[in-house]
Amino acid sequence: MSRPERTAAAQAFYDPAEAAKYSASARMGRTQRHLAERALHLLDIRQPGALLLDLGCGTGYSGAPLERAGHAWVGLDLSESMLRAARAPGKRRDVLCADLGAPLWLRRRVFDGAVSISAVQWLCHATANGHDPAKRVRTFFRGLKAVLVPGARAVLQLYPEQPEHMGTLVVDYPRSERSKKLFLVLTSPNQAAAAAGGRRRAVESVGGGGGAKGGGGAGKRRKGAAAPGGGGGAKRQRAAADGGGGAKRKGGR
Repeated sequence: MSRPERTAAAQAFYDPAEAAKYSASARMGRTQRHLAERALHLLDIRQPGALLLDLGCGTGYSGAPLERAGHAWVGLDLSESMLRAARAPGKRRDVLCADLGAPLWLRRRVFDGAVSISAVQWLCHATANGHDPAKRVRTFFRGLKAVLVPGARAVLQLYPEQPEHMGTLVVDYPRSERSKKLFLVLTSPNQAAAAAGGRRRAVESVGGGGGAKGGGGAGKRRKGAAAPGGGGGAKRQRAAADGGGGAKRKGGR
């Protein structure tokens, strides 16, 4: 059976007829919800009320477990036909038509976590003229890092053709070719820890640069630059977490 991402671009493959069939499939719904529950477990968010990003949300199957856990979510997908089934006024969700291989025009450092179920492998294929898969994958990960709050996790369930190229993965049912599922778990850099590391390096530089007057001056300048940067990072982190709930942050894109 040919892999969908090898046959057409997502918006062409998931046309209205395919989207309707997908949305009506009880088996697909069970599978996607189960995978989303596992991804949510790997996110390790201890309290309800988080704002999450669902990358390649499709018809919204993967968002249902996020809502049941008490979280709000924003979903992105390239197929407008799939998104029509995902839209549900009154629920804690919003969905947008977006290409995951293009820059994410979302507010920086606002999402408490991200999940993606069976979607990221589409980026590894040139499904349109001018697509450079390597460039699109880099753009995706840069954008993902930018929109997550420091220390937040992203859990990406995907079907790589060559899993050994993916690095460290969480593998469920590793002995079953039929049931095996792969999850790539990433953590956004913690800005406070990075700033502390920078200050330590600056102090070490000052301590070792006493031999020459010019060297000491350079060390002091590095130390002075590191401290304000760390303070700014901490303030930005507090502002992202302070936002007064998922609904308020959800409105800013």
